[in-house]
Amino acid sequence: MTHTDLGLEVIPRLERSKSRDGLIFVMAMWFLSRSVIAIGMQLIAPLVCKNPPVYAIRPPLGFVSGYLPKSGWELFSHWDGKWYVQIANLGYSYADDGQHHSVAFYPLFPLLMRGLTSLGMQVEVAGVLINSLAFLGALVLVYFWVEERYDAGAAKWTTAVLAWCPFSLFCTVIYTEGLFLFLTASALRAFERGEYIWAAFWGALTTATRGPGVALIPTFLLAAWREKRPPLAYAAGCASAIGLFSFSLYCAIRFGDALAFVHVQKAWVQPTWLEIFKEFFSFRLQAVSKVAMIFGGGYLLWYLRKRLSITVVCFGFCSLALLINSGALQSVHRYAYGIVSLSIGLGLVLSSHLRWGYAVMTLFATFLLYMAVKFAAWA
Repeated sequence: MTHTDLGLEVIPRLERSKSRDGLIFVMAMWFLSRSVIAIGMQLIAPLVCKNPPVYAIRPPLGFVSGYLPKSGWELFSHWDGKWYVQIANLGYSYADDGQHHSVAFYPLFPLLMRGLTSLGMQVEVAGVLINSLAFLGALVLVYFWVEERYDAGAAKWTTAVLAWCPFSLFCTVIYTEGLFLFLTASALRAFERGEYIWAAFWGALTTATRGPGVALIPTFLLAAWREKRPPLAYAAGCASAIGLFSFSLYCAIRFGDALAFVHVQKAWVQPTWLEIFKEFFSFRLQAVSKVAMIFGGGYLLWYLRKRLSITVVCFGFCSLALLINSGALQSVHRYAYGIVSLSIGLGLVLSSHLRWGYAVMTLFATFLLYMAVKFAAWA
């Protein structure tokens, strides 16, 4: 055997070794961060939360006066989780009466939950399993996507940002964050690689999962125009709207209102940007995180615009523009976490500034535990 043959044999082995090491790193980040959430919700919250929360106006769906957390699957279904559980069990409801109704929540996630419950699985278990495994899939996908474009260091820090960001709590409880990240990352990566059929497929599923998924449509169209891509790229952008149009068609047939999922949003009271900035200058944590995620995220994308791909930059700016103008500002920081472009950007920065990276991860882990406890307590 020649030295050339030996070299050709070594290269695949090194590639397999790198892939295995990357996969182990991703699974470790996922497992450790999810363990922090489980400890916070199942062990710490029942021990330290002794004063029931009080809601003076309208309590959230499923809240019972005098509630105190007790270990169990129910803790994962608080806030919006109760709505997804209701949809999975009973289907959609809507009336134009100014009240909260389940049609505000998009259908793919509760449909998947219903599919598992039809096999005998408890509905809360189904929701946690779908969201958590989708998040693991998102971490794996993003890791190898970033590694292909940059290097293993950037991939590891991007994975760490996604896994330890406090808002990653919503990738384990019964919310859509984990599924949304997986679908958007799949769509964006497929589009970058010129796999337009897959980009359209993942894009259609994304717009059936959550409203901000529509940012994929202008992203694909702008990137196709900027990079002079073939007509199929434009078709992928248009086809991404299939999920949204399907839900709209369902609402038209079932409730006689094709935009029922939009009209029902008026029942949820939302702050204005003026109110958020007033609280920001009063150093209110919620307001600070909203401003940092949206406007800090915008600066990050602009700063890295030459290092990030056109597709990633377009998705980031289209998503931020949509969130800024949507009027749904109560959870705008959580929605911003779902913009995978921001995590990739922060991962690139931290991979070049390791001391800052470790400090940020420590802060992230602390707040992740804190948010897990608060979520379990309905606080």
